[in-house]
Amino acid sequence: MIVDPADQRNCDQVFFAATVTLCDAAGEEATYQIVGIDEANAQEGRISWISPLARALMKAREGDTVRFESPGGLRELDVIEVRYE
Repeated sequence: MIVDPADQRNCDQVFFAATVTLCDAAGEEATYQIVGIDEANAQEGRISWISPLARALMKAREGDTVRFESPGGLRELDVIEVRYE
């Protein structure tokens, strides 16, 4: 099923098709879009909805801190912005 991000009703929370800007403890920002498995491309900032980061982000809101297990260990990231485009 094709999901149009513009049709998302809960625009203040992270769900499938969200574009999320995050900030780490060093102040580095990164932006990711949550997409289907077949659309994922980390170099383009498109992460699969089943990835550890995307799963940690689900239902998060701006201002929340999410924690997830990455290959490098436990990470904490602050949610700066959630948008649907």
